[in-house]
Amino acid sequence: MARENQREGKVVRLSSKTKELLEIDSKHSAGGIFPLPVFIKSGKGSILKDVDGKEIIDFICMLSATNLGQCHPKLLQAMTTSMQTITLTNIATKVGDWAEFTRDMCTRFGYDKMVGMVSGTEGADAAVKFARKWGIKRKGIPPRDVLVLGVSDNYHGVGSGIWPIMNDMGQSSDYGITNENLRNTNPKTGELLKYGCLEDFEQVLADHHGRVAAIIMECIHGKKASFEEELNFAIGVRQLCKRYNILFIADEVRMGSGKTGKFLCSDWMGPENKPDMVVMGKSITGGAYPASYIFGNNEVMDLIGGYESVATFGMAPAAIAATRATLEIMDEEKLVDRASWIGQVWKKETANWSMPWLDYTTNRGADLGLYLKRTGNPRHTTRRLSMLCLHKGILTYPDGDRVRMGVALNIPEADLLRGIAILKEALLELDDYDEIETGPPMKGVVPEM
Repeated sequence: MARENQREGKVVRLSSKTKELLEIDSKHSAGGIFPLPVFIKSGKGSILKDVDGKEIIDFICMLSATNLGQCHPKLLQAMTTSMQTITLTNIATKVGDWAEFTRDMCTRFGYDKMVGMVSGTEGADAAVKFARKWGIKRKGIPPRDVLVLGVSDNYHGVGSGIWPIMNDMGQSSDYGITNENLRNTNPKTGELLKYGCLEDFEQVLADHHGRVAAIIMECIHGKKASFEEELNFAIGVRQLCKRYNILFIADEVRMGSGKTGKFLCSDWMGPENKPDMVVMGKSITGGAYPASYIFGNNEVMDLIGGYESVATFGMAPAAIAATRATLEIMDEEKLVDRASWIGQVWKKETANWSMPWLDYTTNRGADLGLYLKRTGNPRHTTRRLSMLCLHKGILTYPDGDRVRMGVALNIPEADLLRGIAILKEALLELDDYDEIETGPPMKGVVPEM
């Protein structure tokens, strides 16, 4: 994202090429999540290049998908070999590598059976569907009464099947999508079941445990100030599920695959609190091919019948190849351990930051977070900070009061330290810029700038 007249009067302006592409995009593209106005054209390792040829250090990992960085040679080789061997085999046949792949994956993660899907949204939706059938067939809940509960501020995708379990984003009012049996609110009070508040779950389950088939959550979310707070909450919910014969589903799409310093973030809860079901996606393939997987034991998975869980690309040879290569790379390069090292570097480098508009920094391994105070000053927003970071050469993502970050587990130390230094510089200068140009806002979104 090149800039013209970058420092004139402390102003950040978009390049003419970026403005041209934003204009085209506004006319012909719909949806998205109000990304930063930058168009990435290429990448190698942790270095991206935009349409103007500007180098940018990747501090977002494509929202947790590229945990091996861009274009890892071993992953590229596996994908190339697979694509040159066959384009696609799927549910119309018995996929050649699928049987052994399922055996190896179930052995690795300690479950009986798995299902292959494509996106994290599909994975979460399918896991909830399986849990509902278990609640009806095994727990004996009447179909009209069966509940699956979510947790506030958790993200499971925006497919119409899973969307009702998330915070209100217009699902009911704008799209007419409602499901009284799939929710992250207390059925009696209508109040949110808050992430980090075990009392909310103690109350809802005391009243409704007989109807609840499952609870699905991102176990280690990264939105609380301390890891311990999140871990204690997740363990507490898991123990409640055990007490009331409720399935506990760990959505590991964002925080799994080594990101937190254990392969699954739910591993931090200990083997005694192992989830009944796990959903993986995104970085389980290193971002090289879309795939998601649902793992569970026979008590649940044996209930799945024909035409109840199918995906044209759910068992694709390229997905299998990408997953196998990703796991081999992570094992060989000891990337789970390196996630912990990245977290230690982050803590050391940010320990003494004390900017007046900085609230706190936190991390879960290589998942990094920075929170700004709500000062009321329109210059002190996370979107301004992320734009300034982009201008200076690192890609981050603004998410409410948080600047969301995460780096590839194999990021070179020099790139990691340089990115953190740029972030610090941007924080220190946040109040100095008169204007930071962002381009046109998306429909229905009020930018924080």
